[in-house]
Amino acid sequence: MSRRACIPNDPASMKVISMYLLATVCSLCLIIFGVLYLYWGARAARLYRGILQQRTVDDYTPLATVILSLRGSDPFLVHCLDGLLNQDYPDYRVKIVVDHVSDPALGFVNQYLRTHPHTNCEVSLRHQQSTGCGLKNASLVQAIQSVSADVEVVAWLDADVVPHRHWLRDLVAPLQDAEVGIASGIRWYAPQSTNAGTLVRHAWNAAAVLQMLSMDVAWGGSIALSRSMFQDPLLTNTLSKMMWEDTGLKAIADQLNLKLVFAPAATMINAEAIAFDSSLRFITRQMVNARFYHAQFPFIAAIGFISALAQTILIVLGLLFLNQGQQLAAGLVAGVLAFAGGSVAFSIYRLGSRIEQLVQSRGGRFRRHPFKTLGYLWLMPYLFCACLIAAMRTRIINWRGVIYYVPAPFEVYINHYEPFQKPAPVSVRAELENVSI
Repeated sequence: MSRRACIPNDPASMKVISMYLLATVCSLCLIIFGVLYLYWGARAARLYRGILQQRTVDDYTPLATVILSLRGSDPFLVHCLDGLLNQDYPDYRVKIVVDHVSDPALGFVNQYLRTHPHTNCEVSLRHQQSTGCGLKNASLVQAIQSVSADVEVVAWLDADVVPHRHWLRDLVAPLQDAEVGIASGIRWYAPQSTNAGTLVRHAWNAAAVLQMLSMDVAWGGSIALSRSMFQDPLLTNTLSKMMWEDTGLKAIADQLNLKLVFAPAATMINAEAIAFDSSLRFITRQMVNARFYHAQFPFIAAIGFISALAQTILIVLGLLFLNQGQQLAAGLVAGVLAFAGGSVAFSIYRLGSRIEQLVQSRGGRFRRHPFKTLGYLWLMPYLFCACLIAAMRTRIINWRGVIYYVPAPFEVYINHYEPFQKPAPVSVRAELENVSI
């Protein structure tokens, strides 16, 4: 018998072979995806190992200035101020920069300080009228340039962060190493509400944190900079041209031969609820930020698109195998899908457990929704891909009433500005299809 006769050439056989080959390729992609998340999860868990035994008894408390940039009164602002102005830190100053004289945050802060006076808290208005960067960046640059010469550390936080009593100590601790220029906290959403938008943001962020810790993506909600970092003109010059400040810090540190490290003890919990459309815009903004300012965005995007495509193809092939009576092939496909999804879920659950222990050691607690989160994790590849596509097309960013046109990472234009006004209580649908976030 000739070799040609041994090769099946009928259409049915070729179709089966093609299905098996496609299933093999997609399975390999998802297995690599799962192994990658197990590796990231193990690294993240190691980062938290030993924190409970190393509670802040550190004597490294250099003179610090903490910056809080405000536009509008956040729901957690009073709690943010309570924590910020009552830190267990011997010598620190606070600079609060409010966007506009008519901003409701200004009256709120002034009223708060009349009731809770603080000798080292300075409130100022943003006076830089530059249209070449995001308003938060403008406020940060203004505050950094006014820091006194004796300050060793500059830190900042967002208004939705509620700092625990040791927050500044925990955040500053990594800067003891002269090679470290940036210490970043970690964001973790622990929703009390279980509506779709809140759980989508929680599920996305939980998976994203694993990537952020492995790829050195800083979080702007809690940042501390050493003197060698914040005094260098490269920092303020670069921030003055960027839409956001956090994701691009890694590149600035690399140019200054300084390291970016994470302070797991400064993991901050956010329990705020969010609507579904707002959660998609939030994720899209994060992806625009990464697209503009992080070197590994192509890798992040590739992981998102390939995993979603491979998962979809395997689901379809698994159903076809089952329909054809090929139980073994269908079982193998199901096993690969379970491994990929289970790897992500296990890594997130493991990290969430470590964070829960950390929060409990600080006297706090939060609710966890593992089963509901798992359900949204299966949808996240598709929602994430939708946000990735929107992020790649986005040029117009609408943030708290300010409309930015950002055609390139270091080309930021403010098309429309007005002082912050409390939004009207109406439902605003997402505008991802209009390439606006």
